[in-house]
Amino acid sequence: MGAPLLGAVLVFAPLIKGGNRPIPLLVLELAALALLAHAAVRPAFAGHLSRTMLAALAALLAIPLLQLMPLPETIWAALPGRDFYAAALATAGIESGMRSISLVPRVTEFAWLALLPPLAVFVVTTGLPDHKVKTLVHVFIGMAVVQAVIGLAQFGTGSAWVLGAIDGSPIDSARGTYANRDHLAGLLEMALPLALALLAANIHLHGGARHPRHHRRPRLRQRLAALFSREFRLNRAALLGAASIAILLGLIFTRSRTGVALAMLGIFLSALAFSRRVGGERSAGLITVFSVIGLALAVEVGLAPVLGRFTDQSIEADSRWSIFAGTLAGIGEFFPLGSGIGTFPEVFRRFQPGDVPKFVNHAHNDYLEWLFEGGLPAAALIAVFLVLYVLRWRQVWTREHWSHLRFAQVAAGISLLLIGLHGIVDFNLHIPANAIYFAFLAGVFFHREEEHQDVQRKHRPEAEHKQEPAPAPSPPVENARNPFAD
Repeated sequence: MGAPLLGAVLVFAPLIKGGNRPIPLLVLELAALALLAHAAVRPAFAGHLSRTMLAALAALLAIPLLQLMPLPETIWAALPGRDFYAAALATAGIESGMRSISLVPRVTEFAWLALLPPLAVFVVTTGLPDHKVKTLVHVFIGMAVVQAVIGLAQFGTGSAWVLGAIDGSPIDSARGTYANRDHLAGLLEMALPLALALLAANIHLHGGARHPRHHRRPRLRQRLAALFSREFRLNRAALLGAASIAILLGLIFTRSRTGVALAMLGIFLSALAFSRRVGGERSAGLITVFSVIGLALAVEVGLAPVLGRFTDQSIEADSRWSIFAGTLAGIGEFFPLGSGIGTFPEVFRRFQPGDVPKFVNHAHNDYLEWLFEGGLPAAALIAVFLVLYVLRWRQVWTREHWSHLRFAQVAAGISLLLIGLHGIVDFNLHIPANAIYFAFLAGVFFHREEEHQDVQRKHRPEAEHKQEPAPAPSPPVENARNPFAD
């Protein structure tokens, strides 16, 4: 039940504005409860996570709940940043009573529920068998390709009617089924290293790695024969190469400056990570061919609007810097407790600079927004998860033989880095679909392949490890006739 339901969540998550609407978010939350119930009845799921990770996940769920604890108004008014609101309530003549730490408790409750889908996806992914994780990785790449194709159709037609906005207003960038091009770019930049990793894995494991001890290098004809052998009825390498190019093109035509820059970084890091496994020359040729084909197709479609994003709009003129300044002022006002998880859109109006006339629903920086809402506990959690991420690389990056799953794990680590960097200038992780995909990639990255196999071996009956005695040879039959001789 766990893998099929998780696959359904991965498919459904981005279909309606990236899940960032009440009804699709409710569906995802109900699915998360089913996934968590499935994990609860199978205690083995918890065994795949370290105690530190389990404690960090528990703290992640506990912070919003602690912010919902009611306090007497005298204590509440003495908390950092609450005196302003206490004076306003007194001026309005509102009776005193018990108040939560969160300035908007209803929103914090909704934000706590929104944490359940990514949490459930992460926990279930880490506990699945290896082959199911690999299947779900292909599902994830497939969804990224679908979104990229939709985005390219939107860019080509100039209309958001291609599974986009209901008003049909003309658009000049790819958005997919998301409301924002940067959020589609976030999905595609997470998927690109994974598609490149599986492409490299297929070339490494099926394109010549079976004969590593030959002194003579195989000829090009032999390599092609091994790569396009009959056992691959549908050439996986060709399909993954096409998927990688589609994802890259979709990412380019989102016209997201950060997305395009991170795509270049992702290609570079993928080349470094997989060059030794595929072979230096072969890896360089693979990345070169991929980049040239992607660039040629991008030129064919039209790069002028994309390049215009880098020339016409300067970073200094971007209102993000003013939003960052107001967010930092709010962090200082509410530190160390924060304003309450999910309360940024309502509370930030007090700190919004005058040169930002529009309504600001997010800080355009995931980390500053978490500090604004969660204070010091949120900062501590960010540090813990960062340390766990760095330490996990020591286990994933090994010199032993890499399987398909190990290639995917390394790529997932690169994808987590890319979307983490994107969070400095955007709010991808506040979009339910991208938060779910981030959690899925984190589950792939922290999935314990070797340990999981060792546990299975330890629980096998001893009889399975003992070789059955070979059957005694049958006695020769005298005067046996040979039917072929007849």
